[in-house]
Amino acid sequence: MKRAYNRIRILFILISFCLSAFLFTDCKKLNYERVEKEREAGASISIRNFKREAYTQDGRLQWELKALESYVFVNEDRTIFYNIDFDQYEDGKFKSKLLGEKGEINHKTRLMKLEGKIFLRTDDNKTLTARAIEYNMDTKKLVSDSEVTVSADGTTIHGVGLRADKDLNKFTILRPTAITQGGTNPLKAAGSK
Repeated sequence: MKRAYNRIRILFILISFCLSAFLFTDCKKLNYERVEKEREAGASISIRNFKREAYTQDGRLQWELKALESYVFVNEDRTIFYNIDFDQYEDGKFKSKLLGEKGEINHKTRLMKLEGKIFLRTDDNKTLTARAIEYNMDTKKLVSDSEVTVSADGTTIHGVGLRADKDLNKFTILRPTAITQGGTNPLKAAGSK
């Protein structure tokens, strides 16, 4: 009797093991790839074709961050991205797209620092280009001390230094150097080709 009970128990364990192995082989795999030649030494995790989304409490898309490469420094609470594509939404609708060559997010301070070719476009077609910019993810404010260009409503302003909201509805260029109004070239003489 005892021998038959042990055989049944062993058979039950084997069947359970086979079923669990079968169930776990059917799990969905994520598309993350390890980066072979890492640009950032000392990273805890490196991911190619990174993508992350955030949603509000009621389930609406708040933002989406994509990057060609991502390097996570777990002990330092920061992440470095290359070829950033950051979209923001309000009430589920597109509000702005921010592109940058390289960026770093400090997870403690919630600051995103971008450098290289930076381009921001809002839903109402205002644009910003810069070489360096800082974005505060809590206050949703943009700050730059580099050269910037803002185009809105047919007017383009070049200068150094920027303080703005993420939608470019309120912005200040600290040291403007050139203004083009109406989208035309002010150096071009009237009637010339």
